[in-house]
Amino acid sequence: MADVRIVELRTLAEREQAFAIRRAVFVQEQGVAEVLEFDERDAQARHLLALRDGEPVGTLRVRWLDRGRTAKIERVAVLPAARGAKVGQALVEAALAAAKAEGAEVALLHAQTIVQGFYVRLGFVAFGPEFIEDDILHVAMRL
Repeated sequence: MADVRIVELRTLAEREQAFAIRRAVFVQEQGVAEVLEFDERDAQARHLLALRDGEPVGTLRVRWLDRGRTAKIERVAVLPAARGAKVGQALVEAALAAAKAEGAEVALLHAQTIVQGFYVRLGFVAFGPEFIEDDILHVAMRL
Protein backbone atom coordinates (compact mmCIF):
# COMPACT_ATOMS: atom_id res chain seq x y z
CA MET A 1 0.00 0.00 0.00
CA ALA A 2 1.20 3.49 -0.82
CA ASP A 3 2.35 5.79 1.93
CA VAL A 4 -0.41 8.29 2.84
CA ARG A 5 0.52 11.32 4.90
CA ILE A 6 -1.94 13.96 6.09
CA VAL A 7 -0.78 17.55 6.54
CA GLU A 8 -2.55 20.72 7.56
CA LEU A 9 -2.31 23.41 4.90
CA ARG A 10 0.40 25.90 5.78
CA THR A 11 1.48 27.37 2.43
CA LEU A 12 -0.19 28.95 -0.57
CA ALA A 13 1.12 26.08 -2.71
CA GLU A 14 -0.58 23.51 -0.46
CA ARG A 15 -3.81 25.51 -0.59
CA GLU A 16 -3.65 25.57 -4.37
CA GLN A 17 -3.11 21.79 -4.41
CA ALA A 18 -6.09 21.20 -2.12
CA PHE A 19 -8.33 23.51 -4.13
CA ALA A 20 -7.23 21.84 -7.38
CA ILE A 21 -8.37 18.49 -5.95
CA ARG A 22 -11.74 19.96 -4.94
CA ARG A 23 -12.12 21.54 -8.37
CA ALA A 24 -11.32 18.23 -10.10
CA VAL A 25 -13.69 16.17 -7.93
CA PHE A 26 -16.61 18.47 -7.25
CA VAL A 27 -16.63 20.95 -10.14
CA GLN A 28 -15.32 18.87 -13.05
CA GLU A 29 -16.35 15.33 -12.06
CA GLN A 30 -19.62 16.02 -10.22
CA GLY A 31 -20.73 19.23 -11.93
CA VAL A 32 -20.96 21.45 -8.83
CA ALA A 33 -20.83 25.14 -9.73
CA GLU A 34 -17.47 26.62 -8.78
CA VAL A 35 -19.20 29.53 -7.05
CA LEU A 36 -20.87 27.00 -4.71
CA GLU A 37 -17.74 24.91 -4.12
CA PHE A 38 -15.48 27.73 -2.97
CA ASP A 39 -17.06 29.98 -0.38
CA GLU A 40 -16.33 32.34 2.51
CA ARG A 41 -16.18 29.38 4.89
CA ASP A 42 -12.85 28.35 3.39
CA ALA A 43 -11.24 31.24 5.25
CA GLN A 44 -12.75 30.05 8.56
CA ALA A 45 -11.78 26.39 8.17
CA ARG A 46 -8.79 24.20 8.89
CA HIS A 47 -7.81 22.39 5.68
CA LEU A 48 -6.08 19.01 5.46
CA LEU A 49 -4.22 17.61 2.47
CA ALA A 50 -3.52 13.92 1.82
CA LEU A 51 -0.21 13.11 0.17
CA ARG A 52 0.24 9.64 -1.32
CA ASP A 53 3.86 8.89 -2.07
CA GLY A 54 4.39 12.65 -1.83
CA GLU A 55 1.69 13.56 -4.36
CA PRO A 56 -1.49 15.47 -3.35
CA VAL A 57 -4.48 13.14 -3.77
CA GLY A 58 -7.14 14.22 -1.27
CA THR A 59 -8.37 17.03 0.92
CA LEU A 60 -11.05 18.15 3.35
CA ARG A 61 -11.88 21.09 5.55
CA VAL A 62 -13.06 21.26 9.16
CA ARG A 63 -14.96 24.09 10.81
CA TRP A 64 -15.71 24.49 14.49
CA LEU A 65 -19.29 25.33 15.47
CA ASP A 66 -21.17 25.77 18.73
CA ARG A 67 -18.22 27.49 20.45
CA GLY A 68 -15.88 24.68 19.45
CA ARG A 69 -18.01 21.82 20.75
CA THR A 70 -18.88 20.63 17.25
CA ALA A 71 -16.52 19.91 14.36
CA LYS A 72 -18.12 20.01 10.91
CA ILE A 73 -16.20 18.01 8.32
CA GLU A 74 -16.74 19.30 4.80
CA ARG A 75 -15.51 19.08 1.23
CA VAL A 76 -13.99 15.60 1.53
CA ALA A 77 -12.46 14.92 -1.89
CA VAL A 78 -10.15 12.17 -3.17
CA LEU A 79 -8.88 12.00 -6.73
CA PRO A 80 -10.24 9.00 -8.70
CA ALA A 81 -6.82 7.33 -9.04
CA ALA A 82 -6.40 7.29 -5.24
CA ARG A 83 -9.85 5.99 -4.33
CA GLY A 84 -9.91 2.62 -2.60
CA ALA A 85 -6.49 3.24 -1.02
CA LYS A 86 -7.88 4.44 2.34
CA VAL A 87 -7.00 8.07 1.59
CA GLY A 88 -10.48 9.27 2.56
CA GLN A 89 -10.34 7.24 5.75
CA ALA A 90 -6.96 8.73 6.67
CA LEU A 91 -8.29 12.25 6.03
CA VAL A 92 -11.43 11.79 8.14
CA GLU A 93 -9.50 10.12 10.96
CA ALA A 94 -7.02 13.02 10.98
CA ALA A 95 -9.90 15.51 11.06
CA LEU A 96 -11.50 13.63 13.97
CA ALA A 97 -8.19 13.59 15.85
CA ALA A 98 -7.82 17.36 15.31
CA ALA A 99 -11.41 17.90 16.44
CA LYS A 100 -10.85 15.88 19.60
CA ALA A 101 -7.61 17.74 20.33
CA GLU A 102 -9.52 21.04 20.01
CA GLY A 103 -12.16 19.82 22.48
CA ALA A 104 -15.00 19.04 20.07
CA GLU A 105 -17.56 16.64 21.49
CA VAL A 106 -19.44 15.94 18.25
CA ALA A 107 -18.50 15.65 14.59
CA LEU A 108 -21.04 16.44 11.88
CA LEU A 109 -21.01 16.14 8.12
CA HIS A 110 -23.31 16.15 5.12
CA ALA A 111 -22.60 12.94 3.21
CA GLN A 112 -23.53 12.39 -0.39
CA THR A 113 -25.91 9.45 -0.12
CA ILE A 114 -23.86 7.40 -2.59
CA VAL A 115 -20.94 7.39 -0.10
CA GLN A 116 -22.98 7.19 3.10
CA GLY A 117 -21.66 3.66 3.75
CA PHE A 118 -18.10 4.98 3.87
CA TYR A 119 -19.00 7.24 6.79
CA VAL A 120 -21.03 4.51 8.51
CA ARG A 121 -17.89 2.34 8.50
CA LEU A 122 -16.10 5.20 10.31
CA GLY A 123 -18.80 5.29 13.00
CA PHE A 124 -21.06 8.07 11.74
CA VAL A 125 -24.85 7.73 12.04
CA ALA A 126 -27.37 9.37 9.71
CA PHE A 127 -30.09 11.59 11.13
CA GLY A 128 -32.95 13.50 9.56
CA PRO A 129 -34.33 13.27 6.04
CA GLU A 130 -32.24 13.22 2.89
CA PHE A 131 -31.84 16.61 1.23
CA ILE A 132 -30.40 18.25 -1.87
CA GLU A 133 -27.19 20.24 -1.48
CA ASP A 134 -25.43 21.63 -4.55
CA ASP A 135 -27.84 19.56 -6.71
CA ILE A 136 -26.65 16.30 -5.06
CA LEU A 137 -28.63 14.09 -2.65
CA HIS A 138 -27.12 14.22 0.88
CA VAL A 139 -27.85 13.01 4.39
CA ALA A 140 -26.72 14.62 7.65
CA MET A 141 -24.51 12.39 9.80
CA ARG A 142 -22.91 12.66 13.23
CA LEU A 143 -20.36 10.89 15.38
